[in-house]
Amino acid sequence: MTSAPLFHPHRLSRAIWLGLCLTAATTGTAYADAALSGRITDNQQRLLPGAEVVIRELNLSRTTAADGRFVFPKLPAGSYTLQVRYVGAALAEQAVIIAADPLQLGDIKLRAVDNSLEHVEVTGQSGAVSKALSRQRNAAGIVTVASTDEMGQFPDSNASEALQRLAGVSVERDQGEGRFVRVRGLAPDYNAVTYNGTSLAAPEAGRRAVALDVIPSDLLESVEVSKTLTPDMPAGSLGGTIEIKSLSAFDRSHDFYSFTAEVGHNSLVDAQSPKISGVATRLFDVGDNSDSLGIAFAASLAKRKFGSDNSETGGKWDFPAGLEEFELRDYQISRERLGLALNADYRPDSLTEYYVRTLYSRFTDDESRQALITELDKAQLAGVTGKGKLVRELKQREEQQSISALVLGTKQQQGAYEWQLEAGSSQADEDTPFSISGAAFTQKFKAGLGFQGSDMLQLIAPDAAYLADGYNIDEVEMGETYTKEQEHNVRADLSREFIAADGVWQLKTGVKISQREKTARETVWAFEDFADAGVKALSLSQYSNSMVDFAPSRFGPAINAASIYSLVNSLDRDDYIDDVESAINNFKADEQLSAGYLMAQWEGDLWHLVAGARYEHEQRDSSGIRYDGEQDTFTATNADTSHGDWLPALISRYQLNDNSQIRASYSRSLVRPNFAQLAPAYLLEEDDGELEASFGNPELKSLTSDNLDLGFEHYADGLGVLSAMVFYKDIQHFIYQADLAGSAGYENFAVAETYRNGDKARLSGIELNAVHQVSGFGNWLDQLLLSANLTLTRSDASLGYLDDGKWQQRDITLPSQSDRTANIAIGYETEALSLRLAANYKSAYLAEVGELDDAAYDVFADDHLQLDFSSKYQWSDSVQLYFNIVNLNDEPYYAYTGQRYANFQYEQYGRSFALGLQISH
Repeated sequence: MTSAPLFHPHRLSRAIWLGLCLTAATTGTAYADAALSGRITDNQQRLLPGAEVVIRELNLSRTTAADGRFVFPKLPAGSYTLQVRYVGAALAEQAVIIAADPLQLGDIKLRAVDNSLEHVEVTGQSGAVSKALSRQRNAAGIVTVASTDEMGQFPDSNASEALQRLAGVSVERDQGEGRFVRVRGLAPDYNAVTYNGTSLAAPEAGRRAVALDVIPSDLLESVEVSKTLTPDMPAGSLGGTIEIKSLSAFDRSHDFYSFTAEVGHNSLVDAQSPKISGVATRLFDVGDNSDSLGIAFAASLAKRKFGSDNSETGGKWDFPAGLEEFELRDYQISRERLGLALNADYRPDSLTEYYVRTLYSRFTDDESRQALITELDKAQLAGVTGKGKLVRELKQREEQQSISALVLGTKQQQGAYEWQLEAGSSQADEDTPFSISGAAFTQKFKAGLGFQGSDMLQLIAPDAAYLADGYNIDEVEMGETYTKEQEHNVRADLSREFIAADGVWQLKTGVKISQREKTARETVWAFEDFADAGVKALSLSQYSNSMVDFAPSRFGPAINAASIYSLVNSLDRDDYIDDVESAINNFKADEQLSAGYLMAQWEGDLWHLVAGARYEHEQRDSSGIRYDGEQDTFTATNADTSHGDWLPALISRYQLNDNSQIRASYSRSLVRPNFAQLAPAYLLEEDDGELEASFGNPELKSLTSDNLDLGFEHYADGLGVLSAMVFYKDIQHFIYQADLAGSAGYENFAVAETYRNGDKARLSGIELNAVHQVSGFGNWLDQLLLSANLTLTRSDASLGYLDDGKWQQRDITLPSQSDRTANIAIGYETEALSLRLAANYKSAYLAEVGELDDAAYDVFADDHLQLDFSSKYQWSDSVQLYFNIVNLNDEPYYAYTGQRYANFQYEQYGRSFALGLQISH
């Protein structure tokens, strides 16, 4: 159903801007025509981001950016005390006098906590933690930060893995590598990903979640996870917004370059995995302006060869009779990541900035999967044998994903006003050319088939099962898919700051217009009846020339991919197109968003408050295909929807003392349904006289959530923090897959699968975080850095289904939500040596709902504990050697159906080793 917005967004934005201008013109204290600026460094001129710079008498503060810079554009004339706070550094104070002329303080150099002449630690493990904690401490809302230095302390190869160390954050893995990010137990599709403020497009067909394994961690300056949304941030997340920030030449006080070369090895695959990366920044003089133009370039190229051994049932259990089907899988994988970033900044003065940010990342996944599938005639228990069929199957494809982004903008301060104009664009695609979706060879057995074991299942079969001669070709399915998503946006923001008797106020308003377009197309070929087509080669022995190297058990002959391609290329493809499968998954969606917001910030002696609201209006036009199997007809379908949402927020921070503070907030957020859920596609088929249908639902409502946060933070005088954050989310319009067969309009259907909105879901939890720099022992213990975080969550949601014509409900936890997520890291560091051992843990969680009316078939991912080790040796000032081990404890992935013994999927990846050299200057 379409609903008109209460206010048109363009009228709303004009009203916001007018109101701000009127307020700014009539309120506030007169300013002197003077600016105060400077830069925070250590005594070796290394920049300190995240430092809080305060003019004590005015309760006016700034937080330094990655370049360590701060600017107060216009201040009342007078004498003031400037204070600088930075985690791990002593409090710095300096007297300043504001008159008619701008005051440039230059570099303010901080000292260590003990006020010695030693410089503040900004490199290595301690320095990385100091940067992150300083930015978190001074943020208006609840923010968790991983800086580039901190990411370098762990053996993380992509942006997703870099985030898994943060409190409240966990990752979903693909073949052992981190891919998607979960925040506070909410699935990846419930979180937004932005690059320097512009939303990143998602490469996968039906999803909004951005696969962050596409982006190498070498290209990033920092990654921030905002768990509370301020009104100036775009909607699109329930758990959090993941902001990827790229490097800038101004992030360093001098020209810089770094080159890294690495070779890796995986214990399951006898192959080497090379990687090279480089970063270079340069500052240039423009006219009379010294160091006013900065150019930064980063590149990364890595090729990783690895594999996995797998055993899975796919949930083919018939409780309590036993198992009906299972398979063994051997994966051989080669992944290549190419990442490029080129950024330019021009700063003619301290109040004006122009910038260009670019990103290109390409991820190529070449995967070959040999499978041995056992289809039993009836369900059997472990150790029992009977008759059935074995299928040897090959899947082979090269899939390429890419993500690119471009951001252009300017930020300028004019008196008490600051304004920003920005345009952004992002594109993502996923391309899988003509490839083998499944080449199957079968052999039937009258007896002797069964299984044994639990997690990693073992096949029980006669010796003939492992010989190629007994298998004949059954079917070859080929596929070709392409998905493309584009997002374009433009935004304008204006703020006005003024000093009142009770503190410092800032009013801010802005508008943003964005357009997102997603298209997906797929072609499927089903080659079969080969003898009728004149094919003479029907035995597997004619398509196999090697054996599968499968460590857990005996496997047998491998299917040769080149032979399969040769077979299908000898036939006329047009004769084998599957018309239905080639049409039903094609869709196009066009979303246009218009947003406006108004927010106010007030900072007093102890309080920091943010209040405001955002309005977003969405217009969506989508198209798909309807297939009617009864009439054998294809029909184009279209759906148009329009909807608007108000998103208020109130965020507060109260300073108990110099080291402790309390945070509290309320906000409302939303997430739009996935494209696959919204697509107006409809598939109607008849099976043995029964009607079966599956279709999308363009009328789905967006998920919305009312969020409450309350927390306490205590920062040590040295390097350390203790914090506890309690959160609660009341989620409306929870989306799940439902079967409407038997309900009104579907009375004669055996199956009518679609998506529908549930009533409510709830999520609550607590995040605990601790960091401690050991000191005071006078020995090697003073080189230890300890960090740990624990997130405890719980959730509940309801699913609806029909039972004997009556609508029933059952309760579940939210999919992808672990009750416990934890990280522990122990670091040891001297001037030359750095060692770090990290443990990452998440408890079992609901991976997918099996059958709506029977919880016994729900699929759960088992708990997962992974150990990673990293070490570095500083050979000289510019040369560093490192050695890393990923998955030190060889932790597998295991999922089960209902009960722990009932395998759904078991996969082991082995350990990965990396030896590298870094040269920097």
